[in-house]
Amino acid sequence: MSDLLLLAGLALCVLSVVLAVVQLLQTQPPRAAVLALLGGIVLIFAGAHLDPAPFGVDTIPAALRGATGMQTAP
Repeated sequence: MSDLLLLAGLALCVLSVVLAVVQLLQTQPPRAAVLALLGGIVLIFAGAHLDPAPFGVDTIPAALRGATGMQTAP
């Protein structure tokens, strides 16, 4: 469950950057980008709260493999 929360939070944070660029190019305040960023941060913290092991950069590929069920070659 924490893997899915981590991946969803990261996806929302990346999406917020794209939304911010688009909204700034349209000369609009980036309200949707801020909401997406806050939602992503909340999801990341929720995933960190559920998992006793600390999150790191190396946990992102492991979370992706766990969520998709991909196996790595030995």
